[in-house]
Amino acid sequence: MRDDLALFFSLILLMIGAALLFDGVSNTDPSQSARVIGGAAFLSLGATIMWIVLRNWLGWRKILNRYRDQ
Repeated sequence: MRDDLALFFSLILLMIGAALLFDGVSNTDPSQSARVIGGAAFLSLGATIMWIVLRNWLGWRKILNRYRDQ
């Protein structure tokens, strides 16, 4: 269940980061650099969480396949 929540939150962070990056790059205003930095931070956090979840899932899949083959 924790992996499901982490996957959900990583998708949310990826969408927020993409929206902030798109908004920050497409508009020119004083808060442009803050939006770009914030979008990049959210995007990288979402990608990192997704990588950790997928790595754990692949690890458990290998263990399960090894268990089934015995």
